[in-house]
Amino acid sequence: MELVTFESKAYQELIRKIERIAEFVVKAEKPLSDEKREVWLDSMEVARLLNISTKTLQRLRREQLISYSMLKGRCLYRLSDIEQALNDRVITCSPQTLDEFRKNYLLHAK
Repeated sequence: MELVTFESKAYQELIRKIERIAEFVVKAEKPLSDEKREVWLDSMEVARLLNISTKTLQRLRREQLISYSMLKGRCLYRLSDIEQALNDRVITCSPQTLDEFRKNYLLHAK
Protein backbone atom coordinates (compact mmCIF):
# COMPACT_ATOMS: atom_id res chain seq x y z
CA MET A 1 0.00 0.00 0.00
CA GLU A 2 1.30 3.42 -0.97
CA LEU A 3 1.03 6.36 1.39
CA VAL A 4 0.54 9.83 -0.08
CA THR A 5 0.92 12.96 2.02
CA PHE A 6 -0.69 16.37 1.35
CA GLU A 7 -0.30 19.74 2.81
CA SER A 8 -3.37 20.67 4.79
CA LYS A 9 -4.09 23.62 2.46
CA ALA A 10 -3.96 21.42 -0.68
CA TYR A 11 -6.18 18.82 0.98
CA GLN A 12 -8.80 21.44 1.93
CA GLU A 13 -8.78 22.82 -1.65
CA LEU A 14 -9.30 19.31 -3.03
CA ILE A 15 -12.24 18.76 -0.66
CA ARG A 16 -13.84 22.09 -1.78
CA LYS A 17 -13.51 21.08 -5.44
CA ILE A 18 -15.09 17.69 -4.77
CA GLU A 19 -17.99 19.38 -2.94
CA ARG A 20 -18.57 21.78 -5.87
CA ILE A 21 -18.62 18.83 -8.29
CA ALA A 22 -21.07 16.99 -6.03
CA GLU A 23 -23.36 20.06 -5.89
CA PHE A 24 -23.28 20.32 -9.69
CA VAL A 25 -24.21 16.65 -10.07
CA VAL A 26 -27.10 16.98 -7.59
CA LYS A 27 -28.46 20.03 -9.45
CA ALA A 28 -28.14 18.27 -12.81
CA GLU A 29 -30.07 15.25 -11.53
CA LYS A 30 -32.94 17.32 -10.10
CA PRO A 31 -36.02 17.28 -12.31
CA LEU A 32 -37.07 20.65 -13.64
CA SER A 33 -39.91 22.39 -11.87
CA ASP A 34 -43.25 22.59 -13.69
CA GLU A 35 -42.52 26.23 -14.55
CA LYS A 36 -39.24 25.37 -16.27
CA ARG A 37 -40.38 22.13 -17.93
CA GLU A 38 -41.56 22.69 -21.48
CA VAL A 39 -44.87 21.09 -22.40
CA TRP A 40 -45.28 19.84 -25.97
CA LEU A 41 -48.70 19.22 -27.52
CA ASP A 42 -49.73 17.51 -30.73
CA SER A 43 -52.20 18.92 -33.26
CA MET A 44 -55.26 17.24 -31.79
CA GLU A 45 -54.47 18.52 -28.28
CA VAL A 46 -53.92 22.08 -29.54
CA ALA A 47 -57.10 22.03 -31.62
CA ARG A 48 -59.07 20.79 -28.63
CA LEU A 49 -57.41 23.34 -26.33
CA LEU A 50 -58.22 26.25 -28.68
CA ASN A 51 -61.61 24.81 -29.64
CA ILE A 52 -60.77 24.94 -33.36
CA SER A 53 -60.59 22.36 -36.11
CA THR A 54 -57.33 20.77 -37.21
CA LYS A 55 -57.85 22.44 -40.59
CA THR A 56 -57.94 25.86 -38.89
CA LEU A 57 -54.79 24.90 -37.01
CA GLN A 58 -53.17 23.98 -40.32
CA ARG A 59 -54.13 27.43 -41.69
CA LEU A 60 -52.59 29.09 -38.63
CA ARG A 61 -49.37 27.18 -39.31
CA ARG A 62 -49.38 28.04 -43.00
CA GLU A 63 -49.91 31.75 -42.24
CA GLN A 64 -47.13 31.52 -39.62
CA LEU A 65 -49.42 32.69 -36.83
CA ILE A 66 -48.45 29.79 -34.59
CA SER A 67 -45.02 28.19 -34.09
CA TYR A 68 -44.52 24.46 -34.43
CA SER A 69 -41.87 21.81 -34.87
CA MET A 70 -41.95 18.69 -37.01
CA LEU A 71 -40.90 15.38 -35.50
CA LYS A 72 -41.24 12.23 -37.58
CA GLY A 73 -44.02 13.80 -39.66
CA ARG A 74 -45.98 15.08 -36.65
CA CYS A 75 -46.53 18.72 -35.80
CA LEU A 76 -45.70 19.51 -32.20
CA TYR A 77 -46.37 22.78 -30.42
CA ARG A 78 -44.87 24.24 -27.26
CA LEU A 79 -47.52 25.39 -24.84
CA SER A 80 -45.52 28.56 -24.17
CA ASP A 81 -45.56 29.38 -27.93
CA ILE A 82 -49.34 28.96 -28.06
CA GLU A 83 -49.79 31.19 -25.02
CA GLN A 84 -47.49 33.79 -26.59
CA ALA A 85 -49.40 33.68 -29.89
CA LEU A 86 -52.67 34.21 -28.06
CA ASN A 87 -51.27 37.07 -25.98
CA ASP A 88 -49.86 38.76 -29.08
CA ARG A 89 -53.24 38.70 -30.81
CA VAL A 90 -55.56 39.64 -27.97
CA ILE A 91 -57.49 42.79 -28.83
CA THR A 92 -57.86 45.12 -25.91
CA CYS A 93 -60.54 47.72 -26.04
CA SER A 94 -62.20 50.35 -23.95
CA PRO A 95 -65.90 50.23 -23.06
CA GLN A 96 -66.50 52.97 -25.67
CA THR A 97 -64.88 50.88 -28.40
CA LEU A 98 -66.95 47.89 -27.35
CA ASP A 99 -70.16 49.93 -27.50
CA GLU A 100 -69.27 51.16 -31.00
CA PHE A 101 -68.59 47.59 -32.07
CA ARG A 102 -72.01 46.47 -30.80
CA LYS A 103 -73.80 49.36 -32.54
CA ASN A 104 -72.05 48.66 -35.85
CA TYR A 105 -72.76 44.95 -35.55
CA LEU A 106 -76.45 45.57 -34.91
CA LEU A 107 -76.65 47.98 -37.87
CA HIS A 108 -75.06 45.47 -40.24
CA ALA A 109 -76.91 42.47 -38.84
CA LYS A 110 -80.35 43.98 -39.59
